[in-house]
Amino acid sequence: MTSTVQSPSVNNSNKSGFPRLFILNRNYSSWSLRAWLALRILKVDFETEVLIVGTPDIPDLGSPAANKLMLRAGPTAKVPALHVDKGTGDKHIVFESLAIMEYLAEDYPHLWPSDRFDRAYARSLAAEMATGFGAIRNYAMNLRENRDFDPEMYNDSVQKNILRLSNIWEELRSKAVGEEGDEGYLFGRFTALDAMYAPIMFRLRSYGLRSKVQGKNASAYVEWILNNEYMKEWEEHASHETEIIPSDELYEKK
Repeated sequence: MTSTVQSPSVNNSNKSGFPRLFILNRNYSSWSLRAWLALRILKVDFETEVLIVGTPDIPDLGSPAANKLMLRAGPTAKVPALHVDKGTGDKHIVFESLAIMEYLAEDYPHLWPSDRFDRAYARSLAAEMATGFGAIRNYAMNLRENRDFDPEMYNDSVQKNILRLSNIWEELRSKAVGEEGDEGYLFGRFTALDAMYAPIMFRLRSYGLRSKVQGKNASAYVEWILNNEYMKEWEEHASHETEIIPSDELYEKK
């Protein structure tokens, strides 16, 4: 069971007892996608509350109105945030994507690889994604964009980021291809690491960067994730959003 409500125009009191995931506009929010994707692929029953920015009343992130809205997610005023029932009637807020992954992994241990060393490697790579790849992050996730390659934005730092990503994906997929139970993910089956990398795929597509990925298996992995049924579901939801967040627009709207 999943359901979606939008703030601030809807009365969103949660009486279902299901966890509630707070996210930002799907068109833009890469961090929201990570937690949502893990929940969907794990088939967890949860509700989604979308904090919509880019309206006349809340025109952009960083505004007082946006800051007030984001506090619905929790004291950090950031998304994603997963509100869960502690079983005592009290609520607990799990924030930060990796922390949400670890919380889920307590009930769904297959969210990480089963082998201890693979698991440590996956966690290292997930942390690298969480804290690194600053150059590729300059390409703001924006599902509406469908740009040709822009050589003016493609600098050495971006190239190094994509080369590093290519090497990771090529290495892991080369090991998984042909193995029993291989489903196309980095460790064969879905893990938190796939969720951590998922928003990069939209960036590669939106800004004409897919051809820069090196390696047959790495390139195939990009296409596999872009065609994942839950990524398509996220896109479908995002396609109904009309709001524009100016600070997340890389190119000026004409």
